[in-house]
Amino acid sequence: MCTQPKPPDAHTISANHAARERYAMDDVEDFALSARGLIAELPGNVLSDSDGSVVFDAAALDYIDDDAPAPDSVNPSLWRQSQQIRRGGLFQVTDRVYQVRNNDIANLTIIEGEDGLIAIDCMAGVESARQGMAMIREHVSDKPIAAVIYTHTHIDHYGGVKGVVDPDDVASGKVPIIAPGHQFDKYAIGENVVAGNAMARRASYAFGSHLPLDPLGHITCGIGVVSTKGPVVSYISPTDLITETGARREIAGIEFEFLYAPDTEAPEEMHIWIPELKALTCAENANHTLHNIQTLRGARTRDARNFARYLDETLERWGDEAEVHYGPHTWPVWGNRELVGFIESQRDAYKYIHDQSLRLANKGYTPLEAAEALELPDELRLAWQNRGYHGTLHHDVRAVFTKELGMWDGDPVSLHPHPPVEAARRYVDLIGAPAILAEGRRAIEEGDHRWAVEILHKLVFADPSDTEARELQADAYEQMGYQAEGPQWRGIFLTAAKELREGPLPPPFTTASEDSILGMPIDILFDFVAVQIDGDKAADADIRVNLTFSDSDARWTMWVARGVLNAREHHADDARATISGPKAALTGALLRPGAASQLADSGAITIDGDASELDKLAAVLDTADPSFPIVTP
Repeated sequence: MCTQPKPPDAHTISANHAARERYAMDDVEDFALSARGLIAELPGNVLSDSDGSVVFDAAALDYIDDDAPAPDSVNPSLWRQSQQIRRGGLFQVTDRVYQVRNNDIANLTIIEGEDGLIAIDCMAGVESARQGMAMIREHVSDKPIAAVIYTHTHIDHYGGVKGVVDPDDVASGKVPIIAPGHQFDKYAIGENVVAGNAMARRASYAFGSHLPLDPLGHITCGIGVVSTKGPVVSYISPTDLITETGARREIAGIEFEFLYAPDTEAPEEMHIWIPELKALTCAENANHTLHNIQTLRGARTRDARNFARYLDETLERWGDEAEVHYGPHTWPVWGNRELVGFIESQRDAYKYIHDQSLRLANKGYTPLEAAEALELPDELRLAWQNRGYHGTLHHDVRAVFTKELGMWDGDPVSLHPHPPVEAARRYVDLIGAPAILAEGRRAIEEGDHRWAVEILHKLVFADPSDTEARELQADAYEQMGYQAEGPQWRGIFLTAAKELREGPLPPPFTTASEDSILGMPIDILFDFVAVQIDGDKAADADIRVNLTFSDSDARWTMWVARGVLNAREHHADDARATISGPKAALTGALLRPGAASQLADSGAITIDGDASELDKLAAVLDTADPSFPIVTP
């Protein structure tokens, strides 16, 4: 089987040429804006602290030149967006506001106060954040960090925090970490860790982590350059939570005002207004792209109506005064008229998606039917910031159905279908493998790639050793990727083609970093252990353990029965063993209970009572393959 990418076919070339006519490709205003305020270009590659390997290659996207026309293998709208976001460096946004952009998928924003610096979001990895801070120190100011602000609970906004601030300064109370919501830790860590294995696997598809950086492979993430390779993802819990709109903080002589915007792009999110500088950020609720109502990597479904609601409240509060909007991704928007128009356009795009999806739902449309039928009005559709470079209109419409109506599409046939392998075998028995193969080939020759991947899926799942079917399906997925405007759709389709040809590939990163696991609140720690319980093995289990967290004096009890792990915040009289030690050591004992005796021998923990309870726990824990198959059964 061929393992190399194939060139675009005539249908793809025609589709991408036709796409150029749909877009205002002569509109180059954003090119100047994305370069505005450049102080210094990136100094070179971002390197790993541990082994010197390249975490981010600063020259990897040089082929996306400003003057280069879109290759036939790339949707021209995606190419244009990528030309703008590939520019990396240190930029001045406005007086005392600076950003390091595009050495990571997210930005590092620094506000210079009278006697300190305030960091707003910290990128995804320590290495990129450290490079960003070195540029700030060299070109802007060597003042100490006075505060860190997380705008929301996603990993690319807190993962680099230990490259920005010394954890000891946070622990001592010298530097606050300000973040939105009542349960920031729960959502930040729970989302990225409890379902982390599945999320990392899906993310490797969506963000094209295994694809080459060239016109036949990955063309940026649309909202940022690329996902960095194996960064150190750190975490420090917030020390100051913003739980209501109108809250204010004065930091290093500058006043910050907050708008609490939960259940939007993240479960906990907030907008920030700096009145003295007339500078505003709506975090990731306003971007130079349509955002996800349901992420393809996997996360809680979001509320499109809330996007619109909080963007409108932001305009009502500060729209008359704001002069610049800086985001945690891409480039700023300058000027009051431009800023207000930008936010209004994003607000109305999300509200249109919400309202019209439910209008069609009430008329009896299924999610897929609605996604095929809906298009934004021209004024919204033609605005670059509403193009599908992160979310897409198609999967956002379907997400509104999921959020408001649940997983069932309303068609009885979809309520209890056969699983994919069983259904595939029945189709093959009915139609015959040669006829399906011939139909797949015909569909590809006629440019009906969507039908080709659907019908060939039956052959691949009925018999994954059928290399001809896999090769044909890979060819069809590949052409779909080349035509996609959305980079996540492109990444998914091209990775599907690659894995059909080569087999499953290991994710190059994990969302469940050591800092994230150790930072879990104790109740989430038990949730993390609970999702690793093999229910069948634990069906007749009876495991009862008390735990004392010596560094916080927290006392918990945990038991496994009827295939389920439960925990409560007190000791139980019927526990057969009590484990004591600091949280980090107890985390190790819970996640690797078979090694608990070694921790006890080293003095890291103490075990009183029947130590075999931990062996019983080890016997019912399951493991998850980080490279589980996706395009084959």
